[in-house]
Order: sequence, then structure tokens, then C-alpha cells
Amino acid sequence: MALLKEIVYDIKNIIRGGIQSDDDIISDRQIEFQIHSLRAQFIRQDINKRRSISDNIKQLIYCLEVETVSGSTCGLSDDIMIVRSKKKVPSSVETAHQNLVTAIGPTGILSANFHMIPYNRAPWAGNNRYTKNMTFAFLLDGFVYILGPEAELLENVKVEGVWQDPTMIGDYTKTDGSVCYDVDKDEYPLSTSMLDLIKQAMLAQNLQPMIQMPTDSSNNAKSDVQPNMQK
Repeated sequence: MALLKEIVYDIKNIIRGGIQSDDDIISDRQIEFQIHSLRAQFIRQDINKRRSISDNIKQLIYCLEVETVSGSTCGLSDDIMIVRSKKKVPSSVETAHQNLVTAIGPTGILSANFHMIPYNRAPWAGNNRYTKNMTFAFLLDGFVYILGPEAELLENVKVEGVWQDPTMIGDYTKTDGSVCYDVDKDEYPLSTSMLDLIKQAMLAQNLQPMIQMPTDSSNNAKSDVQPNMQK
């Protein structure tokens, strides 16, 4: 695959017929937003058709710091001490039946992931002899919550998901201090076939009004626009 900026350049190059300019009216940020939006749309369509989630669209927040809080923080009993992430996680892609946070677990490579449950099951998690030794995780208002026998021993957790805006996990770091996603080095998370669909959709619909806008091809940091004579 390619870097996000390479995808943006390719789309702009197609739209402008090979003419690139520092003075281009179409902003990179606007194109990036459309790429994120269409990617999420096509992923939702795939999941709603019961297709599996490809590994190349998943991203990992490697080291999300957590702290112990009272259960009342999330509407549970004051007697329950649970662990909550200090930061919210980014918005994940949501389908008709689920959000695409796919795994939450301890940071150790070989450690088993926690059992993910919806928030409405949290009051009863671990309340029988079969589940009392299990550690559970759920999401509420963007925070990750962990409860169970291992919870209070945790300092960090890892969170895997399919994020609405993949670049947002650049705000989180790995255990070595490097960022979880570097837009200048890391490939944008999608398949080649999905990239083709995104390009087709942007050219056919999303950017059609922009194609009709004047083009500034002089590359002189001035707005020397020329009308596009497309029919």
C-alpha cells in the first residue's frame, strides 16, 4: 500500500490531469477527510455483509495508560474498583451491530486479551464461578474500562481497532516512545481493492464539484486561476 500523502497526491494528479501546483484550490486536508470517510463507509458495507475484518485495516494503540477509579465513575457500584484509561481512544468505525474496537489486552506480546463485553453487561461480569477469574473490558464514552482480578495490577493496556480516522492514533505512543502511527512513514491502512473503490467514488461524486473549479497551474503562490473547460 501507500502513505496517505501519496494517495492524496495520486488523487489530485488524476483530478487535475497531471498538473500540480502549490496554489491548488483543492486542499489536502479536504481530500484526506473524504478518504477517511469513504474508507469507513466501505468497511461498514463489508462488515454488514458479514465479511471478515482484514488485518491490514486494523491498527494498534500499543501502550494506553490506565488508572484505578471507583465503579461510580461509570455508573457501577461504589464498592467496585475498576481500571480506566487516562485518555479516550479515537472513534472507531461503527456498523449496524458493533463498533470495531476488536481487542483489548495487556501490553505483553504473549498475554491473552481480555473478554470484551457491552457496558450493559458490566454489573454482572465475573459474578459466577465460571467467570470469576476472568478479566473483562468495555468501552464507555470513549474510555476503556477493565474489571476483574488482574485489573488493579495494570499500568498500560493495548487496544486494537479499525479507527474512523486512522491518523488519530498518532497521538498515542508505543512502549519505546515512538508514535503508534507516523503519517510520514506508515502505510495507510486499507487494501488495494478498497483504495480503487475510494478513488472511483471520489472522482465520480465527492470531488466532481471541485473538478469544475478554476485551476491555478502557475505554481507561483498566487491565485492565477484558469477555468476548467470540462463538459
